[in-house]
Amino acid sequence: FVMSQTPNFDRAINEILAEIKPHQKTCPQCGSVFDIFQEDIEFYKMFKVPPPTLCPACRLQRRMGYRNNLWPIFYKKTCSAPGHHEKVISSHAEDDPIKIYDYNFWHSDAWEPMDFGRNYNFTENFFSQFKDFAWYIPHVSLYKDPKGVNSDYVLSGLQPKNCYYSTVPYRSEDVYYSVLTLYCRDCVDCLQLDNCEQCYDSIHLYRCHSCFFCYDCSEYLNSYFLFNCRNCQHCFGCDNLRNKKYYFFNQPLSKEDYETKLKAINLGKRTVLREYQNKFGEILSLAIHRDNSNLKVINSIGNDLRECRDCFWCFEIWGGCENMRYCQSTEKSNNAMDFFGGSFDSFIYESSGISYCNNMKFCVQCRYSSSLEYCVECKQCDFCFGCFGLNNKKYYIFNKPYSESDYWALIDKIKSQMLQTGEYGQFFPLTDSWVSYNNSSAFVDFPLAEQEARQRGWHWQNEVESELDLSKFSALQAKDIPDDIADVADDILDKVLICEQTNKPFRLTKHELDFYRQHKLPLPAVHPLQRIKNRFVFRHPYKLWKDVCFNCKKEMHSGWDPAKKYKVYCETCYLKEVV
Repeated sequence: FVMSQTPNFDRAINEILAEIKPHQKTCPQCGSVFDIFQEDIEFYKMFKVPPPTLCPACRLQRRMGYRNNLWPIFYKKTCSAPGHHEKVISSHAEDDPIKIYDYNFWHSDAWEPMDFGRNYNFTENFFSQFKDFAWYIPHVSLYKDPKGVNSDYVLSGLQPKNCYYSTVPYRSEDVYYSVLTLYCRDCVDCLQLDNCEQCYDSIHLYRCHSCFFCYDCSEYLNSYFLFNCRNCQHCFGCDNLRNKKYYFFNQPLSKEDYETKLKAINLGKRTVLREYQNKFGEILSLAIHRDNSNLKVINSIGNDLRECRDCFWCFEIWGGCENMRYCQSTEKSNNAMDFFGGSFDSFIYESSGISYCNNMKFCVQCRYSSSLEYCVECKQCDFCFGCFGLNNKKYYIFNKPYSESDYWALIDKIKSQMLQTGEYGQFFPLTDSWVSYNNSSAFVDFPLAEQEARQRGWHWQNEVESELDLSKFSALQAKDIPDDIADVADDILDKVLICEQTNKPFRLTKHELDFYRQHKLPLPAVHPLQRIKNRFVFRHPYKLWKDVCFNCKKEMHSGWDPAKKYKVYCETCYLKEVV
């Protein structure tokens, strides 16, 4: 941290923090009782923020409500750039109240975000001012990495190459219809993969190659229909294996017998594939489930943690993260609290979508920046407050420049007033989000009916009808799609397929057709977005449940919903039984 230059604010916040002791609070949004631990208080003192009013889950919901990086949903929206009237691909619908500039124009020097700057108004509260500001300034049509290559239809991520209809492809290549793929290549229809290649319809994999229909596996090769297996290869229909080869439904076979069995199974035929998918569902329902999916963690509580230390109530935290509390989906970061979605960060508080940043509070979608508060979509900036869309700026407030001394004098006054009004320490309210709730990341973990969301004042996007003129194409109903990939002709690329679940039309790309043929997989009969949503049913939510071990009856925290009635073992019993 830099030396503080806000004496009045420091005096006021220190008085608040000096009186705080561990206690319980009732969340005003959901009514749940939550704890303020001593370790939490130490973080509040480090960040100089008052304790939160909402519980951890509602705070997460609020942060996720400003991101739409889990489901790839695209619209056509009119570009508002000067001299532009064309419709462009956007994550915002035409009737969204915000303005957008097309991706290339927004990232160009043809406009200046500073032209939208304004003075701070001390007669109005901060959040109402920022909503008016953020809904007036143009947004980028799609939030994605400018360093991406041939990856037009992606959201978020870092340096994707040849990726399509995916979200958060992080340094991945040739990834299609997938979500949260880190360092992956040639993967289709996958969710949360790390360092994987040639995988299909799989969830939660780490360092796997040529794995199909697998779930919660690591360091695997050439396998099908596996659950919670480690360091194995050439396996089919198995669960909870360790260091095995040539297993078929958990039974060992010789190499010759295993290959003979596989040759007799035509997974390129949809009816056959679905038969084995149903069998895999039975395997999941009967298999022993470990209480969490953590790997190589020290002094940490949460789920999907890997190689991290001193992380509390965290989820999807990877790659050496340390000293974090209530964080989700973050890589190679440290000293963070209430942080959703980021990489290579340190000292982050109540923020969402931050990468390569330091000392950030209450920010959304910022990169390569330091010492920002309440900023959105800024990069390579330092010491900014309440800014939107800035690049390579320093000492700005509401997109207006100040001298260093004037900046700190005004910041001291703003933060002191916000602390008095109860605004400072709060993230942006969901009522002010420019992302419709049902398209936001929050909707995935915190689904709500339209009526309830609207009653809370949260924006809701009505479904937009497809503009595709089906009369120009030969349309195939799901029942008419060839059952066997061997019977698919090249002209399938000229046809429109009708989803068997939603009746929505979709088309195939040559890349995915080549992938299906290479791996002898049938054509999908379900729309890509619906396939993504179907996989999210199996995703681990950002939640732990109080449960008892199925074997020893000891109380524990589990990453599995007890309503699913899985046989969940505590770590001690699991290691005895499986490893």
